Amino acid sequence: MKKIVLVTIVLVTVLVCSAGSQSWSQTGGLPGQGKQLTAAGSGVNLGITQILAEAFGKDHPQIAINIPGSIGTRGAIKAVADKAITFGLISRPLKEEEKALGIVAKPYARSAIIIGTHPGVPDQNITSQELIDIFKGTKTQWQNGKEIIVQAREQTDSGFAVLENNIPGFKEVYKDSQDAKRWTLYFTDQEANRALATTPNAIGITDLGMISTENLRIKALKLNGIEANSENVRTGTYPLSRVLSFIYREESLPEGAKAFLDFVFSDAGRSILESNQYLSVQ
Repeated sequence: MKKIVLVTIVLVTVLVCSAGSQSWSQTGGLPGQGKQLTAAGSGVNLGITQILAEAFGKDHPQIAINIPGSIGTRGAIKAVADKAITFGLISRPLKEEEKALGIVAKPYARSAIIIGTHPGVPDQNITSQELIDIFKGTKTQWQNGKEIIVQAREQTDSGFAVLENNIPGFKEVYKDSQDAKRWTLYFTDQEANRALATTPNAIGITDLGMISTENLRIKALKLNGIEANSENVRTGTYPLSRVLSFIYREESLPEGAKAFLDFVFSDAGRSILESNQYLSVQ
């Protein structure tokens, strides 16, 4: 109950602050310039959105883009539906009932989801069966005999959802581990990444984009002998990836926000994405 209350308080605080930042004085130029736009949502998107916003701001100093801490994909959808923020940041596709709220999704980037470890772990590769055995609790040691420390996320996490959909048998094992409260759970991507990077012998799920944009000391394991990189995602050789999207209400999107979207899909925006281990999505 305490965790639910905490998430609600954080969401309300972000939305109130964001709504307060929606009032502004026009400063000339494009309608919507001079306004502090707000982009909030999944922690997966925060690092790359910040980098894109900073690059955009160099040519559009009159358009400020505020990016608060994570409120999650569900928080982003609610905030956009309530017109509390300009952009929502999501890391999974919209459901049909969410589309019915009048929300538009604009996919912009794809990143490889990785099986990550603390950099001190000696292993270089993991098989699908080994991953299942780890979450089942039957594989408990790395090659050097050190105990495996699992860092997990709540069952609605978009990264774990990709594993459930692409690794046969993982969904059932992951649910069982959640029901048994077998592992420590983290409720934001940033918390989970920090734990993975700083806990000796840890294993968890993250993605290449976050490792790059947040300068994380996390080691990416090969999966079934296949390296997690953008090219292998592009060709389909590596099976685990997720798409990041902006969501918004098209009828009320300011011109300044449209200019930001144009930048993201420009050559400059694509170059930023690719230099941070993302594939640009057109």
